Amino acid sequence: MKVAIIAAALGLTACGPEPLSQNGVPGKTLSVNVGQTLDLKLQSIGPGEYVSPPVISSTAIRFLGVSAVGPAVPAGVTQTFSFQAVAPGSAIIVFHHSAQNPVVEDTVEVR
Repeated sequence: MKVAIIAAALGLTACGPEPLSQNGVPGKTLSVNVGQTLDLKLQSIGPGEYVSPPVISSTAIRFLGVSAVGPAVPAGVTQTFSFQAVAPGSAIIVFHHSAQNPVVEDTVEVR
């Protein structure tokens, strides 16, 4: 099965303390400031969901939680994963799926 990842703008950079909301986009890099929150939205196609917590490669980003996005759609569950930027550096966030959707990786640069 394939995963539907909602398209996102390239080169997205957060400039202030307000939360940054973005759709999960494999192979893209997002930039946030220390103290800023980041919400990444992923949608599954078919059964299953993205597993919580995701794997995070460094301590620059801290996982805050996950929530389902409603209303439900027939294609599959949509989830929002929330993070906080806690230290300068880079982190790769890896989302594994409980069924057959592919792994999604997002890179976050914290400044």
